[in-house]
Amino acid sequence: MTKLLTFVSLFAGLTATAQAAPGPAAPPVLTVKAARALGAGSTVTVRAVVINGAEMGNIRYIQDAEAGLALYAQPAKLPGYGELHAGDSIQVTGQLKLYNGLLEMDPITSFHKLAGGVRVRALQVPLAQATSAFVEANEGRLLEITGVPRLLTPTGTPVTALAGNANYLLNGQPGTLVRVGAASTGPGGLVDATPPTETFDLRGVLSQYSPSGTGGYQLLPRLASDLVLGGGLPRLTEEPVPVDVSPTGFTVVYSTLNAGDTRVRYGLNAQELKEIRTDATLTTRHSLTLSDLIPGTTYYVEVSSRNAAGTETAAPVPFITSSGKRSRPGTKN
Repeated sequence: MTKLLTFVSLFAGLTATAQAAPGPAAPPVLTVKAARALGAGSTVTVRAVVINGAEMGNIRYIQDAEAGLALYAQPAKLPGYGELHAGDSIQVTGQLKLYNGLLEMDPITSFHKLAGGVRVRALQVPLAQATSAFVEANEGRLLEITGVPRLLTPTGTPVTALAGNANYLLNGQPGTLVRVGAASTGPGGLVDATPPTETFDLRGVLSQYSPSGTGGYQLLPRLASDLVLGGGLPRLTEEPVPVDVSPTGFTVVYSTLNAGDTRVRYGLNAQELKEIRTDATLTTRHSLTLSDLIPGTTYYVEVSSRNAAGTETAAPVPFITSSGKRSRPGTKN
């Protein structure tokens, strides 16, 4: 009887052990920079923000705070992929490979959308330093080349209308190839769009096409809105946020590309911003404290900045006293 009980106990222990055996471990989520370092042939999982949509066809570029990466898939074979657009935060798993020098994830094993409407900041580079930004470390990232007088064809002809699958140079400068994709069409597309006739900034994704695997970097603007007028304007680069939130106030901070004064309008209704605070000091790091506010109340805050080139204004955003909503610690990066 004792032997039988011992056998039953051992069998029960083995069964419990078998049931408790863990399943396959989930793949680690890497930064894009760490995933890129593993190179072609590696299967990786990353979380990042999509920076383009169908205006570039079947390719999507993603980036996090440090690096970017190309994704490639056929929308018909990967449900939901074709609907991804700029601002979608995703987690994606797949194998890395090289395509004419471009490191991309193909095939994609799986992906799921985590959030939408996530803002991505472009890496801003003056035209004089543009060639230094056309490098492997920036492949797949959103760049913004500032102070562009004009686009020229490779033969030096000024561009009057953009064409699909055509190459251009930033002010004719060697090593600054800009390519317009054929899929960027329609009212907001690049094809048939007229480039600005005054100095502008050009946003685009840095890609690569080089059969040899070296060089061949090209800037890919996405839509006509990537041709940004207003060279010299303050140009907001960071969404306004409140810091040091208290029941009766908070400090509004935001950033601009170029120096300008600091202006804040606020009120209880986004259409009626009756209170105004200003600071005439020219700066790119803006800060104004609002006080004597009502505890636990939503205030709509509009920020702007003005300099000799003009005024840049952001849409009003809601801040709440005492609750800490939309707040961060009281430091400016």
